Amino acid sequence: MSFIEIFAVSMKIVFTGPKGAGKTTLGGGIAAFFNIPFIETDKALEDLYSKEYGETATCREIYSAHGENIFRELERRAVQSMHENNWCLISTGGGTLYDSSNRAVLRKNSVVVLLRASDEFLWSRVKQSKIPPFLAGEDGFLHFKERNQKLYDIVNPICDIVFEVGNPLAKERLAGEIAAFIMLGMASPNTFGEIVRVTTFGESHGRAVGAVLDGLLPGISVSEEDIQIELNRRRPNQSRVSTPRDEKDKIHILSGTFEGKTTGAPLCMLVYNEDHDSSRYDNLRDVFRPGHADFTFWKKYGLRDHRGGGRSSGRETVGRVAAGAVAKKLLKEKGIEIFAFAEMIAGVKGETEDFSVIEKNSVRAADPIKAAEMERAILKLQEAGNSAGGIVKCIIKGCPAGIGDPVFFKIDARLAMAFFSVGAVKGVEVGAGFAAAYLDAAENNDPMDGNGFLTNNAGGILGGISTGADIVLRAAVKPTPSITGKQQTIDIYGNEREISVHGRHDPCIVPRIVPVLESMAALVILDAIRMQEKLKGCF
Repeated sequence: MSFIEIFAVSMKIVFTGPKGAGKTTLGGGIAAFFNIPFIETDKALEDLYSKEYGETATCREIYSAHGENIFRELERRAVQSMHENNWCLISTGGGTLYDSSNRAVLRKNSVVVLLRASDEFLWSRVKQSKIPPFLAGEDGFLHFKERNQKLYDIVNPICDIVFEVGNPLAKERLAGEIAAFIMLGMASPNTFGEIVRVTTFGESHGRAVGAVLDGLLPGISVSEEDIQIELNRRRPNQSRVSTPRDEKDKIHILSGTFEGKTTGAPLCMLVYNEDHDSSRYDNLRDVFRPGHADFTFWKKYGLRDHRGGGRSSGRETVGRVAAGAVAKKLLKEKGIEIFAFAEMIAGVKGETEDFSVIEKNSVRAADPIKAAEMERAILKLQEAGNSAGGIVKCIIKGCPAGIGDPVFFKIDARLAMAFFSVGAVKGVEVGAGFAAAYLDAAENNDPMDGNGFLTNNAGGILGGISTGADIVLRAAVKPTPSITGKQQTIDIYGNEREISVHGRHDPCIVPRIVPVLESMAALVILDAIRMQEKLKGCF
């Protein structure tokens, strides 16, 4: 599998530049470097002409014989056919990009590279090959310069990389720039996933929060009711151990569906913030709350949204759950289900696992007896101006063997990243996890018989690939940092301060983080399955 296939599904690289810039030579070298097909606009146009007219001809001959209108129409269709290829490098000249429709097609899902150099350098290269008729004559160089400037004026606004040709090690340097650009694009801090990608947006006290879910196949049944079920599990003001902020979290699907089915376009989902009270945070405008991201956001960006933490608030997870609801539905149709629950809260650990009781108690524990103890422990801490943390256990059932990709796309690595991206999570383990460090190999290894694995210390994952057994994870969730008890801190000017944080906060975030972690697990597994489908065409 090539670099582009691994890191940029459906991505294309488009090379353009004046004559003499090395579009063919350098483009072919870069394509070989990334192990992807190399396609030239002229060749695609000539092949299309040959197929439709039953004769071979060069672009210049086609233009002379049929005129500009027919030539440009063939060119547009050739560009469209090229763009339907995935993971390729397309080389095209300035004439093709003069057409706005061609620019729009080639720009979509592409890294556009403009090759350029001084006019004198390029002209010397052109003269070494063969000067085309339209550049012949005494004014040839002048016309050449004018054409180059026209191309730069058109391409500069849409290009991602401008590369000066003629430098030593040009291919290696340009390959590095392209790779870095692609990696940066795939590492957007608000976007998660490779094929099935979710981008969340919004702040705690902004007008709304939500998500854009892309990469869904068309024809999938999706309704607001499907998503609302999961959002209701995450919403605040559910019990005595959650925040009294009374958000209804009603979902609105803005785009991506028609008559109840996905269209293949991005699915945009929105939830309005209706019960936020920013005045409660006025006294915290210049003060860093201990345990929150106030200090780090300030250091990184030079500003922060003090109203409930803004983007770093747990309110951001609304979008994750909305997207995860769709992913969970699709996985269930494949026989894959995800169950998360509070295994431990405030030192009280569950002793039984009954999935049927998880949604029947305030803390979402799988042990109904210990659930009551957990709730009492939370309320006791709340009365003392404090809060509780805990451990969430997540079990993924029905995931087939073979899902996940070595080395850096291991399924356990991706699940851990997904869980760690949730603000309150401070630790993740898979299977026996840290306990495996205290075992010897004979104790830790999972023996097998004809029916499968006899134990599951590996947590359903070996070598970063699913085994077919249950995938088992645990996430350590920190106590809610907003507490009424007095804490020592500093303000933005470096002055020492003592604060007590009042407002509407969860005394324990564990019960409401359960559906969030289920959603993140669902998005990872669905995305990994889609990657496997691309690789083998199975599942």
